[in-house]
Amino acid sequence: MTITTTTTQVVISENTTMLDPSAEGLIAKFNETKAALKALEAQKDELDAQLRAMLLGNEIGMINGVERVRIVHRNTSKIDRKALQSAWPEAYEATLVESPYTVLQAK
Repeated sequence: MTITTTTTQVVISENTTMLDPSAEGLIAKFNETKAALKALEAQKDELDAQLRAMLLGNEIGMINGVERVRIVHRNTSKIDRKALQSAWPEAYEATLVESPYTVLQAK
């Protein structure tokens, strides 16, 4: 009995730039800013919850007779992509639009 095996090698080539060590400061500031944005978003969510609680189910909050906060109703619509792909795969493929984009990741 003879067993034949095949090995496939995949090489991924990426363009690389050697950055000046001074870029370390930019990378640190970038990561700090991302963390600060995340913290600010959490703070905003907490303040939103507190103000909504203060409204006691009402939609408008006034201070000294002046409107200061209001709950505004909006609608958003979306398509259940999994249901569309399952029920009507041709329609899914015909309407699928993919937009490539990049994200900067700093370590």
